[in-house]
Amino acid sequence: MTESFGIGVVSCGFITREMHLPSVAYLPDVHVAGIQNRTKANAEEVAETCREEGWGDPSVYGEDQVAALVEDPAVDGLWVTSPNFTRVDVTDAAVDAVEDGADLQGIAMEKPIARNMEEAHHIADRLRDAGIPNAYLENWPYEPDIAKLRDLLWQRGGDAGRPYIARSQAEHGGPHSAWFWDGELQGGGALTDMLCHALAGNHVLLSDPESEDGGLEPVSVSADTETLKWAREDYAEQLREEHGVDYEENPADDYARATVRYEGEDGEPLVSEATGSWCYVGSGVRRSIERVEGRGPESAAMVDRLRPDRGLGDHLRDDAVPTEPGHRRTGAARTGHAGHLQRGHPRHRAQPDVRRSRHLRAASDHGRLRRPRGVRQLAAEHR
Repeated sequence: MTESFGIGVVSCGFITREMHLPSVAYLPDVHVAGIQNRTKANAEEVAETCREEGWGDPSVYGEDQVAALVEDPAVDGLWVTSPNFTRVDVTDAAVDAVEDGADLQGIAMEKPIARNMEEAHHIADRLRDAGIPNAYLENWPYEPDIAKLRDLLWQRGGDAGRPYIARSQAEHGGPHSAWFWDGELQGGGALTDMLCHALAGNHVLLSDPESEDGGLEPVSVSADTETLKWAREDYAEQLREEHGVDYEENPADDYARATVRYEGEDGEPLVSEATGSWCYVGSGVRRSIERVEGRGPESAAMVDRLRPDRGLGDHLRDDAVPTEPGHRRTGAARTGHAGHLQRGHPRHRAQPDVRRSRHLRAASDHGRLRRPRGVRQLAAEHR
């Protein structure tokens, strides 16, 4: 491994081009060492952008060349940002290459780790059995405004007791690629796409920083899912024209709400409420921590990425966390795992994401079946 950590990227779609790769400019001692993509011409184009921007001079690999990317001596860590339905095959190819002798410092997986629990366990088990350090590319827990909010809640508001409810929202106007609208290829709809963010943010804010597991024991999950917008005639026609997807015949959810109920270390009830949708009208992603409350007014706070003037709340406000325009800061929060894999200490392993996948699966079941799922029951069913 060179002094600069070389990232090898699998796939060069929207999330890679617009978030991960530009974020390399913000990270010390990190460069793009290789790019693999099914359509090699697209990878060549993205590689040239990397050279022009000074992000690296990556080698380029085409279809079925994940193993070749892993075997590249310039590649220290693998960033898997390919479509959800490819994750198992990519993981298997990468782990097989490592078991055959390739030297890899770690693998980081874009959210969600998989489409369902069976795939999630397969991926996590293969990484664990091969002894490969791994990370889950989720940005919310590491965003500066959320990190500072957590510090203020637990340090300044700590005397009033731990926060007991967190409410978050994540929404945008819909995916950029046709496969992402396909519930089978993506693994669901807005629930799996957006609630992974909101639930992750809530979990961080409710977790005790002094406790190894956050002092949270998930007890049950309930949810509602609906197709509110994109099955309507005009919007469905728009999807057919732009992506060749028929939401009148084969819709996925474009709105979801989930509630995760926890018990704290002393058995006290704690609640995480999350909503997400593909119904937002406007550009970009609307992300907000609508409310975090503790025992006493000192620990009530909020963060709204579209309303930086709303800051951190009157009771906890130290200085407003600036909300710089920027997909790049969001990408840096994801891509920032490079330094931790380089030092051998991944920040967010795949195994914790299997637990979050279990929450999403329970929410999906409840949304379809209209009956709550116990997290412990679901864990027993899928092991």
